[in-house]
Amino acid sequence: MKKCPRCLRLTMQNDKYLNSLSRRDNKTYICNPCGDEESHIDLRNIQPTAAEKRFVALLKKKAGPNLP
Repeated sequence: MKKCPRCLRLTMQNDKYLNSLSRRDNKTYICNPCGDEESHIDLRNIQPTAAEKRFVALLKKKAGPNLP
């Protein structure tokens, strides 16, 4: 198992396509529980968790100003 870049837990499947594609940049694979959490944040319009905020900041740092 590999570490999820969003929650930093060892929850990633070895085959990346068995994981979830992040809704934040549509390029990064994250673990399935994090994928579920992202969808709940978007669909229910709830407050982002600390993991969500940290992950979005990391993606913005990698992508530059192109990430909304």
